[in-house]
Amino acid sequence: MHHQKNRPFELADVQMHPHRLAEGVYAVMASDVDATDHTATNAGFAVGDSGVLVVESLSNGRLASQVIGEVRKATPLPIRFLVNTSFHGDHCFGNFAFPAQTVIIHHEATKRVIDERFEQDRAFMIDLLGPNAGIEEAVARSADVTVTESCSLDLGGKHVDIEHIGYAQTDGDLVVRIREDNIFFVGNMLQAPPPAFPWLLEGRADEALVTYRRLHDILDDDTLIVPGHGRTMRRADILHSIAYLEKLISLARDAQDSKLPPDQAREALAMKEYSDYSMYEFIHFQVNIPAVLSPQ
Repeated sequence: MHHQKNRPFELADVQMHPHRLAEGVYAVMASDVDATDHTATNAGFAVGDSGVLVVESLSNGRLASQVIGEVRKATPLPIRFLVNTSFHGDHCFGNFAFPAQTVIIHHEATKRVIDERFEQDRAFMIDLLGPNAGIEEAVARSADVTVTESCSLDLGGKHVDIEHIGYAQTDGDLVVRIREDNIFFVGNMLQAPPPAFPWLLEGRADEALVTYRRLHDILDDDTLIVPGHGRTMRRADILHSIAYLEKLISLARDAQDSKLPPDQAREALAMKEYSDYSMYEFIHFQVNIPAVLSPQ
């Protein structure tokens, strides 16, 4: 979710395009995905002999329809499953546009948030993205099936593993692995490729660091990663996020041990070597530094 008023993109202008990652596996990405380090949310899909699994429904019905349209160009087979990697509106507000027969899959924590907080989150997204972003038309549609730790699906020639490996940005973060092709869709567990770094929207930096290390450990050098935003990544790219969190946590502890006043602590945590990221000023200073300096 994009917590800022100076919008990095306008949803009305977003056009999604397919990127073939392997036979029957596609990422669906914004047309500017190679031109900027902060672009609209990625989706994707895997086609098996018996049907299709889609990852993410995006922010609104128009974008969801673009994803469905790309599936229809690839195959007439039914969309059997739709996985949302988190409750953030840019990952799940398009759920209502999918066929009624499509089985929606979330982590149980994601379903709980959508069921209990959808109207609040929709109002937040309208305020954030503006009145003409298609958010008003969104209708709550949460999971038919929930995941606590993991589950596996057989699409016919394509096996999909859906796993919760730990907290990264929400309690319900999921990763989706296309087993035969060693492709992982990870949502905002990885916000985007370097120079992007994690967004600690709910704090809990120590927990997030454990999850990033775990993700690095379960992948291999041949794994192709589709992050929440931006172009595809490789395992080595995760080290950028791990190093960022390690340094941020360490500097925060030093500042707290030294009882630095807020302005000095902020300066001590500037980490200007990460300033190449277009969201550095906003996310680092307004989101991440307060997250690690606040009592956990």
